[in-house]
Amino acid sequence: MPDSVKRDYRAVSYTLASCVIGLIFTRILVYFAALPDDTYGQSLAGDALFTILTQVVFFAAVPFCIYKFYGKRNVKQVFSFSSAGKFKSYYLLAIPLGAAVFFVTVGVSALWTSLLKLTGYTVSSSSTPMPENFVFGFFLVDIILTAVLPAVCEEFCMRGGLLTTAQNTFKTVGCIVLCGIAFGLFHQNIRQVFYTSLFGALAAFIVIKTKSIYPAMLMHFTNNFCSVFIDYADNYDWAIGGGFYRFINEIGLFPLILLFLAVAAFGTFMIMLMLYIRDKRVIKKKMQALSDSAFDATNKRVVLMGEFDARRVEKLEMEKEVYGKDYSRPLYKPEPRDIMVIVALGVVTILTTVFTYVWGFFY
Repeated sequence: MPDSVKRDYRAVSYTLASCVIGLIFTRILVYFAALPDDTYGQSLAGDALFTILTQVVFFAAVPFCIYKFYGKRNVKQVFSFSSAGKFKSYYLLAIPLGAAVFFVTVGVSALWTSLLKLTGYTVSSSSTPMPENFVFGFFLVDIILTAVLPAVCEEFCMRGGLLTTAQNTFKTVGCIVLCGIAFGLFHQNIRQVFYTSLFGALAAFIVIKTKSIYPAMLMHFTNNFCSVFIDYADNYDWAIGGGFYRFINEIGLFPLILLFLAVAAFGTFMIMLMLYIRDKRVIKKKMQALSDSAFDATNKRVVLMGEFDARRVEKLEMEKEVYGKDYSRPLYKPEPRDIMVIVALGVVTILTTVFTYVWGFFY
């Protein structure tokens, strides 16, 4: 493996440290700042301080600088490293997928919370009530803080360079599991750790299969947008979305299970449709490349015309055709130092997550 891969592992370990330590630092800062939250506007101000520091600084700006300067990349290469290439129209299918994911997440979160309650965990609700009359400015700020910034910054960090680097060591299943666990633990909150792990695994799967971070961003944005929208719709009794949680509580268990399965099936269909459209485009590009290529009958391999370019082979996804059907991507074993850093960060996130269960610390 080239030295750049070793450098990427070091960069990713620094990036994860930025996320974990930055989140703890910000929570301590906001806690001791003791910002007033008597009104919804004041509460949003505190949320803005927390979110901008964590999302913009520790999940986006710091990782970007690490990938650029330590990773020795220009701006375009940083985005390419984070799977942020050309946007394709079929990525928009991730929007209805995100709506389906929101509904499924509500069910998974409710089930997880119920299990926690059975263990004696007390669910606290200290959120500031919304104003009596709807304020569009508050709604817009909520959307930015809850949907826009996390969708961009968290995906850039967790399904960007981290996933790209992990693919040098793990196969698809390993990358999905790793990214799922990392995303769940990085929230450092016992109530969020389970469903966010599932969400992180799904997002990693989509990025791996589409080779783009944009579908995960759109899915993430839509999921979080639905959460904010439903909260406002419920509070102000909007025609669309109003009474959503009341409907969920009153529909009955069996119809709810059927609805849950139907929505999950719809989300699965959206994923399959997205991948089907992508595969058609990949096959079309392969056919175009093959029309100008030769075939090595002895070794049963395709020989692309022109000067050999490994990046072109990878872009066309023709590794099997060019290198042979038995080709498998060489995997890199990280150095002990990098493994120790990542393990240490994992231990820290596990401890802070446990703290939120035992003492409500950093909640």
